[in-house]
Amino acid sequence: MKKIWLKIWSGINNFIIGVKNTDFYKTYKEEMVVVPLVILAFYLLNGLLISMFPHSSFFDFFSQIETIVSKIVLFVVALWVAHLSLRVSFPKVYKFLHEDFYQNFDSYTTEKKIEIAVKFILVFILAAALIFKGL
Repeated sequence: MKKIWLKIWSGINNFIIGVKNTDFYKTYKEEMVVVPLVILAFYLLNGLLISMFPHSSFFDFFSQIETIVSKIVLFVVALWVAHLSLRVSFPKVYKFLHEDFYQNFDSYTTEKKIEIAVKFILVFILAAALIFKGL
C-alpha cells in the first residue's frame, strides 16, 4: 500500500514540476494566487454574515461561485476571441505587439510604461464591466 501512495505522490510532484516549468505558469503565477484567495474571502464573508445575522437570508455560496466561475470563463473566452481577431484582422499590429512591444518592453521609459499600463488596465476594466454587467 505504501508503494502505491509513493507512486501517486511521485506522479503529483512530477505534474506540479511540469506545470511550474510552463510559460503560462511563469507568466501568470501572481494572478493564479489571487483566485483561491478571492474564493476563500467570499466563503469567509458568507460565513461571517451568517454568524452575525443568523435569521437573515444570504446568498447561496455554491450558486454564486458557479456564476462567478462562468463569468470568469466568459471573460477569458472574450479575451481569447479578441486576441484571435486581432491576429487575423490586423496581422501587422499583432506582430508588433507580440514581437516588438512584448519583447522590448523593458527598454521603454518608466513614464511610458506607466502610461501603457494605465491604458491596458482601463481596457480590461471596460471589458470586465461589459461582461460582468449582469452579475
